[in-house]
Amino acid sequence: MKRLLLLLALICGWTAHAVPAQTGMLLDSYAALVNGKVITVGDVLAAMQRTQEKLVARYDGAELRQRLTEEYRVVRDRLVEAELILQEFAAQGGVLPDRAIEDHINSVIHEQFNNDRAAFLRALTADRLTFNEWRKQMKDQLIVQYMRGQEVTAKILITPLDLQQAYDRHRESYARPERVRLRTLVLPARADTEAEATALDQAQALRQQIAEGDLAFDAAPGTLADPEWFEIAALNAAIRNAVAPLHPGDVAGPIELADSLYLVELLEREKAHVLPFADAATGLERELRQAEFERLNRIWIDSLRSKYFVQLFTHDLFD
Repeated sequence: MKRLLLLLALICGWTAHAVPAQTGMLLDSYAALVNGKVITVGDVLAAMQRTQEKLVARYDGAELRQRLTEEYRVVRDRLVEAELILQEFAAQGGVLPDRAIEDHINSVIHEQFNNDRAAFLRALTADRLTFNEWRKQMKDQLIVQYMRGQEVTAKILITPLDLQQAYDRHRESYARPERVRLRTLVLPARADTEAEATALDQAQALRQQIAEGDLAFDAAPGTLADPEWFEIAALNAAIRNAVAPLHPGDVAGPIELADSLYLVELLEREKAHVLPFADAATGLERELRQAEFERLNRIWIDSLRSKYFVQLFTHDLFD
């Protein structure tokens, strides 16, 4: 019953201070112990509240329980990491100026609430937080950001040689197939043989008018599809063959597919190529920086785990 009530507490967004008394012991149970600082089950549930709402809305049964369990572990570990960083900051004698905290708070209110203090206070009420509790959260958040900046981000170094070597190693992933940008006109279906002949004649007449400049492609009667890029290899064979000899501005058709006729205008053609290094560099650097951030962060967190006592506790919360 306690587990069921805990799941209800999770779904309803209760906190450790707002749940019925009979669930208090379970929510106040240890989720983790970090050098004497307790992280409770309730702390973890409160931190995963918004994500769990999405999970509950999307899944049910065994899959919901599995995903809630996985999310619980992820959030618990994230809280453990944050507590390790906070304790390291304190051990180093770190002090944050009040001005830095206030600037961070004002930035959050500006970005998340568009400087609407009333909306901000309503959100605190909905989350059952006092301003001082929320301020403490923001202070801790700023400390974690600062420490990660010093211990991880500042140590990331991606050189031009790193970029070039990564590009060369994964050059095949930058291969781009031939593709075309098409705009299609779908003409009415044919009901019988006589109507089919008439529809075909009409489609050919439309194409002729377009080719001679008497009618704009997007003004022709029918269902006009927005321009779209297609890989040549992925096109229907009939359309692929019809488009093959075209130059930008040319129109192919009528092409018979199922019960419809198509006129296809070629807008652009892009030959198969390998994305140049200069075009790939920005995205590649972002990927390398993220990978290096994760590597350095893991090394740093592992060093903190070896420095401070950490104990994790398991609970079958969602069975």
